[in-house]
Amino acid sequence: MGSAHTSVPRWPTSDPGLDRTGRSYAILSFGPDARPTAEGWHRQVVELGRPVWARHGGSADEVLAELAERVEAARVGWRLMLAGPQADVLAARAVATSGGLLDAEITLLVTDDRHRRVWCSHCDTTTLAEVATGDVTGCSGCGRSLLVHHHVSRRNAAYLGFMVDAETIDGEAV
Repeated sequence: MGSAHTSVPRWPTSDPGLDRTGRSYAILSFGPDARPTAEGWHRQVVELGRPVWARHGGSADEVLAELAERVEAARVGWRLMLAGPQADVLAARAVATSGGLLDAEITLLVTDDRHRRVWCSHCDTTTLAEVATGDVTGCSGCGRSLLVHHHVSRRNAAYLGFMVDAETIDGEAV
């Protein structure tokens, strides 16, 4: 199946610039490649004289838990800026949107798109793998060989994976 009809967003891979319409900001970066851009955003927000909360690196689970708290306390004009590998940025975006943020309030920069979170439709496990859409990876839960479909759930922060040979029995098409 081609990617003509896909829910996979076109992730920005160069600095989209600071959204200057915000009244306060949260800036998160994951990985060393994202840090310079995030630090640049931070400097610009400080120059604007606006409040900013920033985290660079650290445990993704801890940062995402803290982000959820920040989103819950956010008020009109709060802006979220995310930079880093696709898997981390997508996970942080899912936390933000589940808390009520809109796409217009989130700025993204993807520094690496080689790793994907793949959700297994058979056992409900999410596997982080270095795999492209349309390729096959193993499920860390049930061990099935999963085809990584051209569909990404922004809510679950994962690509859809399903058993690559689900329509065959003992090598024969059914």
